[in-house]
Amino acid sequence: MGGSAEKGSWQEQAQTVSREVNAKLGESVAEAVVSELANIGGMKIYTRKDLQKVLEEQKFQMSGLVDPNTAVQIGQLAGVRYIVTGAVNNINLKWVEVGESVKKGLSQQLGLVGTALALGASTQEGWNLTIDVVLKVIDTETGEVVLSKTVSGREVLGKTPTFNIDSIIGGAKKAAQEALEDIRPELSKLFPLRGYIVQLRTAPDKSSRYALINVGSRHGVKEGQEFFVIDFQEIQDPITGRVSCDQIKLPVTLVVSSQIQADKAWTVVQGDKNQILRVKLGQVVERKPLEGGGALKKLF
Repeated sequence: MGGSAEKGSWQEQAQTVSREVNAKLGESVAEAVVSELANIGGMKIYTRKDLQKVLEEQKFQMSGLVDPNTAVQIGQLAGVRYIVTGAVNNINLKWVEVGESVKKGLSQQLGLVGTALALGASTQEGWNLTIDVVLKVIDTETGEVVLSKTVSGREVLGKTPTFNIDSIIGGAKKAAQEALEDIRPELSKLFPLRGYIVQLRTAPDKSSRYALINVGSRHGVKEGQEFFVIDFQEIQDPITGRVSCDQIKLPVTLVVSSQIQADKAWTVVQGDKNQILRVKLGQVVERKPLEGGGALKKLF
């Protein structure tokens, strides 16, 4: 009885604190969005405060959520191509408890996998904070909403947390960061990171090749990421004689090695032996879309 009463008291306290922190949630989630965009790279980020300074000089007040109509005006005044806006749809605190019989059953029925699942379930016990984040990306040239998605995240606060504004805000920010991992592939595709090859090294037998690209950790490049190599070919119309330039992706992949500096990184050229020899200095490279958080990570 005492345990149930204590949990009930915590739940009531949690709901009270949740109402108190609503005003700060927007700022916390905005920080998570900026952090995720910075990790992706491929863009220069201006925060709401940065934009407000520019717009105030133009006597333009930005208040509330930016809609497609005002996005075009803001883009023209501030010189930005895309505006990322969003909102917190829902935030919830819930007590999660996994019975010992369930854990034991998982271990007995699924062996080592079940044991791992049982251990993972144990780490989720206690107060769980979940959050739904709506994210929209607006093209300021057209006013078109080019991306709109709702993502969910979770953070475990523990079994006996001290509920206060800082703990809730901190948990909400971590939950939002987890949620935003699900939209990472779309964002990295919308904001592709591009560079070019500045140096090449080829093995004596020409069986392997390495390319140095002019983007590095400052641009969000990390070991294991993959890049396309883009080549340009002139095509002449046989009837009109008009010459156009066609963009093609070579059938090779540049895989980022551990040799990464702020503004450059060494990559391993992977592909058929004949194809890797088509890689040349000055060719444009473009990072492949990044992966999301993954179902297994969400589970635990």
